[in-house]
Amino acid sequence: MKFEEVIDHLKSMVPLKKEEFNKLSAHLKYRAFTIAKVSSEDLINKVKQIYTKALEEGKTKAQTLQEIHKILPNLTANHLSTHYNNNVMIAYNAGRIRHFKDSKAVQYLMYNAILDGHTTNLCLKLHGIVKPKDDPFWDKFYPPNHHNCRSVVYPVHKSQLGKKISYIEADEETGEFHRKEIKIKPSKLNPKEILKDKILSQEFQFRGNPEKAIYEIPDSLIDRSIKYGIIEDLIKTAKNYFCKIKLSTEDECEKNIRKIFVKSKESFEDFIQEVLSSNFKPKGRLKPIGWLSKDLRELIKQKGLNPKTPLIVINDKRIIHSIRDVKAVKGSSLTLKELKNLPDILENPEAVIFDKIHQNIIYVSSSLEDPKKNKIIVEINYKLKKLKKLIKQEPEFKDILEIYKELENIDSINLVKTLGKVEKRQIIKHINANEYEIIKGKIH
Repeated sequence: MKFEEVIDHLKSMVPLKKEEFNKLSAHLKYRAFTIAKVSSEDLINKVKQIYTKALEEGKTKAQTLQEIHKILPNLTANHLSTHYNNNVMIAYNAGRIRHFKDSKAVQYLMYNAILDGHTTNLCLKLHGIVKPKDDPFWDKFYPPNHHNCRSVVYPVHKSQLGKKISYIEADEETGEFHRKEIKIKPSKLNPKEILKDKILSQEFQFRGNPEKAIYEIPDSLIDRSIKYGIIEDLIKTAKNYFCKIKLSTEDECEKNIRKIFVKSKESFEDFIQEVLSSNFKPKGRLKPIGWLSKDLRELIKQKGLNPKTPLIVINDKRIIHSIRDVKAVKGSSLTLKELKNLPDILENPEAVIFDKIHQNIIYVSSSLEDPKKNKIIVEINYKLKKLKKLIKQEPEFKDILEIYKELENIDSINLVKTLGKVEKRQIIKHINANEYEIIKGKIH
């Protein structure tokens, strides 16, 4: 059977190089996907796609690793096996926590380790621990907790407290199996006991929680998720936490998700300063600056457009052009002050116009500097270019060139296409010619 929550989590994991992965917080490492000794992000992403497809089709670990070995022939079987175990268990446990958090029948969680000759001292110590599902303990000790960790958590209803359950343990010397019992009761274990123990602390390699990762997604991961066409998977993950688990209203849900993906005005100002300090050389960076509200998405759909994501982004190239191009000479470009205010303009426009000719959305607001109107054109479902940067001369890419031929435009996003100033009469002229239609607000 498909475990949809596991597949959803794996899809939303962001491909990163190892050096970038190492800089992330413990929680965010559950949100990223990397492979040690592999420097190509495209190749890392391809491995993630193979894992996802394997889970969707019910392939075994052996079948999956056989496919991975074809594109990563230089990595050892142990390396690939550990990578598979780590990432599939991260996705599996992330899927389980969504079930538990959303269920009123689950009040506690029990740590359950596989007890045999391969069990670490850490998991042996944690085995059988019972804590409320919202206890801060799970923020650090939710499995997997180390490489090749096989532990999971079990759901516990409060009516089960005080009862005994059986489990199987293998004798380390003889290999024989023995049935043992454990009483289900809340544990008083202090996490500091584990951190003080040198052996346990060394084994404790992963110290985060996949649920917590959704609250602190930085711009770098959002930028990369747009590049690899998984931004909507990431937004879907956020919806599952904020709209289901938190039991919030639809409006509250939308507001909370927007806060995650559209950063503060100060963050956008920092982005502009970075662009301006790059000697006007675009690096292809994308910055989320707006969000199509639910009512606006419905209005756009009525015009025959179906936005694939609510997110609106701008690239560094557009910012550079808006400052350097001929518009600036003619006084038709936004001032630097207005440019920095772009997120607010998109959030609170005077009017939103549907361009019938070009099938774009136009945001209109009053200029801070003169009688002209600020006009920001957003292309809905802009197709990002193919992300294929393979070096044919390198042997490690030899076997995957054919696989990458199947990639089309892998994602689309709502992109700020142009921005500038126009006379009000020019907008009215297009409206009177039936080329523009105001779908929200009005022209003051």
